[in-house]
Amino acid sequence: MAKSKNSIQRLSVLVPDNPFASEELKSKRHCLCALDVDQLMNLWPGKPHSPQRNARKVKAIQRSLDWKRVAQIAAYLLQEEIIDAPEKIDKFFKGIYEPKKNEPGRQWPPKVSRVISSQKSEFPTFSNVLIHVNGAKIIDVELPDGEEGAANLVFDQDDPNLNFSVIDGQHRINGAYLALCLRREKVKNVAWRIPAEIFLDLDPASGPPTKQAQIFIDVNSYQKKVDRSLVADLFPTARGLRESLGQKERAQDIGRKLMLEKGPLVGMIQIPGIRYGVKDVITLSTLNGAIESIIDDMEKLGIEGFEMQTDFLSQCLSAWFEASGRFEDPKEKGKTELNPSNVVYQGRVLISIIDLIPAMIWKLKKSKVQLVSDKASDILTEWLKGIIKNANLMENGSFIDKSKFKSLEYLGSGGIGRFRNSLWAVINSSERLGKIKEEKVAALAKANRDMVWSGLSKMRG
Repeated sequence: MAKSKNSIQRLSVLVPDNPFASEELKSKRHCLCALDVDQLMNLWPGKPHSPQRNARKVKAIQRSLDWKRVAQIAAYLLQEEIIDAPEKIDKFFKGIYEPKKNEPGRQWPPKVSRVISSQKSEFPTFSNVLIHVNGAKIIDVELPDGEEGAANLVFDQDDPNLNFSVIDGQHRINGAYLALCLRREKVKNVAWRIPAEIFLDLDPASGPPTKQAQIFIDVNSYQKKVDRSLVADLFPTARGLRESLGQKERAQDIGRKLMLEKGPLVGMIQIPGIRYGVKDVITLSTLNGAIESIIDDMEKLGIEGFEMQTDFLSQCLSAWFEASGRFEDPKEKGKTELNPSNVVYQGRVLISIIDLIPAMIWKLKKSKVQLVSDKASDILTEWLKGIIKNANLMENGSFIDKSKFKSLEYLGSGGIGRFRNSLWAVINSSERLGKIKEEKVAALAKANRDMVWSGLSKMRG
């Protein structure tokens, strides 16, 4: 078959020299470039090799696509939520992926939530994807100043021996494609080139992708992901002077203030990636997640604004530590870890205490005191002491030690739910919980949650 002039593609690339590559791979070339998303989706699933996209060409060394993740990437790039996500995915990807629906581990249409929310960003983008190509070549370009590294990646897109495969980045590629398709429903002629690193002929097209698999392992195993708490700490810095938007950003601001300026956890909250904080204390990312889950409730119940919410949470945490009898002063010189038996600063424990915030507000409103005040702090401390005692979590005037906490199965799978229910089950009781079945504890906890919200509703009414 005669080659069409239009089928010959030339992409400007940079060819880096890798002095760390093995001798075997030094003869294999790779390059850096920007690939058009639409062109890549055509080349990868194999549209050039038949009148329609060839489903047999949809291959990668990674697992099957996680369509929720694809949609989340698209929503992030668009900076808006995606409505009717399953229908949108089916509309734009059906011709590519439906022919493979009967393969093990695959299904079509994929099951994802109807609405996919977006994560806010000033400059939505992502890191380079890794591509493997058989059937292309790199032609060096001479520069006037004699500098090396410039080249063209040349291939015939109609060549049946051309083969593009994705080493790392299949979710980013499909997410970018979905974002472009959705944007084109409003704005025509939208295109995007994404950063890519391309490897040529590491593995034969007909053989197993052994070297590609090793690169995938290297990227996803040996190159350590940035600690979530370190990222959480950077979010407020990245926003600069802009006010927080939404509950996630508000939680980030509160968590950072509790870590650095306000309350009993100053200097103690952990950022493991940079070894900040005190060992066995809740991490910043975990704390932020717990705070985010309760912000809407606080606002509904009259605790509004960044300063008031921070002050109230600080007060609640201080009351908890005092009630537990296991408060440890973060200002104590040289303090880098807790008493080994102390669990009251752990993530699972503080998540459960923050979950009690509606009950704390209910208790204070019943007592008719100012929500943030010395009197409120005293009431919460005594009330939490009663909860600890009646949930059988008090020994010798202090919260139980780590070994007893573990023996009650509050550590491990399902432990956080059991612990949380134990607290909620006795929030309005003057008697100890006693030895009753887990199902009964859960039922008591639910009844008390309902009672608290019913009471709060009447107070607001």
